[in-house]
Amino acid sequence: MKRAVVIAVLMLLGLAASGISSGKILRFVDENGVTHYTDDEAQAQGYEYDEFDDLGQPDPDNVVFRLDTETGRLYVMNKFSSMITCKVHVTNREAIDSDVLFDTPLEIPGNTEYYLGYLEVLSEDEVSITSSFDIGSLYRGDENVYYSTRDRDLIVPFVGKFRVTQGWEGGFTHKGPKSRYAIDVSMPIGTKILATKSGKVLDMRMNSERGGPDPSFRPYANYIRIGHDDGTMSIYVHLKGNSQLVKPGDTVKQGQVIALSGNTGYTTGPHLHFAIQTNTGDGIKSIKFKLNGKEPFSRTLLSN
Repeated sequence: MKRAVVIAVLMLLGLAASGISSGKILRFVDENGVTHYTDDEAQAQGYEYDEFDDLGQPDPDNVVFRLDTETGRLYVMNKFSSMITCKVHVTNREAIDSDVLFDTPLEIPGNTEYYLGYLEVLSEDEVSITSSFDIGSLYRGDENVYYSTRDRDLIVPFVGKFRVTQGWEGGFTHKGPKSRYAIDVSMPIGTKILATKSGKVLDMRMNSERGGPDPSFRPYANYIRIGHDDGTMSIYVHLKGNSQLVKPGDTVKQGQVIALSGNTGYTTGPHLHFAIQTNTGDGIKSIKFKLNGKEPFSRTLLSN
């Protein structure tokens, strides 16, 4: 007997409690007279910030499941222009007959309805099917070593000269797997942001004009995610609203201007959050990298 199956799309989120108090925005003036508002300085002053590792999460509504109850064929529609890696999960496995590869990372091409397999419910017991997905294809490199040590393989992703205000494994916000090897670079709003490496624009959200030092601003962080030919991805966060010069599906060249820096989302002040990430099949992880051959530790001065 066939019956409707409950299908829900879930994202791989490390959700955390958000009972965080707001603090004042901290600032300092560098040797060139440029005023910076930084998370690093805020941490030193006791500003409270939680460990929420969701920067640049893709829209779950772009992944839609469909069960044809007449034929028992299960499909997933990937509305992203880029590939995703998806896992399908089922409760009460004994109550179904199916050849779907459950709990297995499957690479689903962009703008595609993908046939997952047949599924027939054998009893009246309740069966629920859920999924988890991440943007991009599976990374088949080594996550435990530097992504690159060649001088110009990855360039500094902005125009100008600015310091890293929070580096790898920063005690403030760079703790979760997606952000462990991220950097924050304080810079004025409107700074040109560059593609650190050639690739394809996988996903973006650029329609927000809101930002501030309160958890309620989390959903308003603008970002652009670029996929590279080796399976890695670069992500650029807190961008200025509607400043993008690219769109999903575009091919970009290293050094191409993709947007302007901003102060959107949950942030103590204008800065760029940048990371090189990989899709492991068990979630997105950041990996170590060098920019122009230099390790971008906290207080490192970066420029092209």
